[in-house]
Amino acid sequence: MKQAIVFCSFGVSDARAREACLDASAALIRQHYPDFLVCQAYTSAFIQKRLRGQGILVDSLPEALERLLQQGCERVIIQPSHLTPGEEFDHKVLGAADGFAGRFRSLRVSRPVFDGPEDYPRVLAAILPELPLAAGEQLVLLGHGSPHHHNPVYERLQQEADRQQLPVHVGVLEPTDTPDYDTVVQRLQQRAARKVLLAPLLLAGGMHVTRDMAGDAPESWRSRLTAADFTVRTDLRGLGEYPAFRALYLRRLQELIG
Repeated sequence: MKQAIVFCSFGVSDARAREACLDASAALIRQHYPDFLVCQAYTSAFIQKRLRGQGILVDSLPEALERLLQQGCERVIIQPSHLTPGEEFDHKVLGAADGFAGRFRSLRVSRPVFDGPEDYPRVLAAILPELPLAAGEQLVLLGHGSPHHHNPVYERLQQEADRQQLPVHVGVLEPTDTPDYDTVVQRLQQRAARKVLLAPLLLAGGMHVTRDMAGDAPESWRSRLTAADFTVRTDLRGLGEYPAFRALYLRRLQELIG
C-alpha cells in the first residue's frame, strides 16, 4: 500500500529559516520513515504567493492531498508543525482533512506539539539546553499568540516553567493576546532581573524574529526592553533548528505509526 506523510506548516519565506527549520524537520521524518513518501505543505496563502514570486512552489494542504491521490497513495498521515491547536490548525489543517474524508483508505491527522499536559515539560526539556543563560540572566520566550481567540497554551507553558522554578518568562507578539509585553516586564521586575536572553518560541524565524522580536525599530521587543533599562541578548534561531525539538515530531508520528 502506497503511503505518505505530509509535514504541514504555516510556512516561512526566509530561505535560511525555511531550510534550517522546515526542510530540516521534513528531512528528519524522511530519514526515519523511508517507506513513506514525505512531502511538505504550507497553510499560509500569503507565504505561498510570496514564494511563487521567487519561483518556489509549495503546495497548500488541499493541493498536497490532491496530488497524493493522483499518485495513488492510500494511507496518509498529516503531521502539523503548528505548535498549538489554535485557529490555523483548526481551520487550515483539520478543515482540509475533513474535505478529503473518505477519499483515502486512511487519512489521519497527528497532534500539534502542545496538546496534552505532558507536552509542556517535554518542550522545555527540548529547548532549554539550547539556550544557556549567563549569570543573572532571565530567559524570555516570545511566541506568536492569536489575534482573534486567546490561546491558553502560552500561559500553561509559563505555569510549567514556574512549577519547575525556572528563570523563564513567556510572552506573545500579538498585542491583543496574553501574556503581553507588560506582563513579562512585570515578572522580570518582580525578580529584580536586569539581564535578559530574548529568544523565539516559534518554529521558524523570519520577520517575526528579525523585525518584531529583535529589530532596531522602537516597537520591537528588544528595543522596548532595552529602553526599560534591561541588558538584552538575543538568539534568533527558530525552534526547528534544535535537534531535540525536531525529534518531538517523530514522537508524534510514533504515536500513530509505531
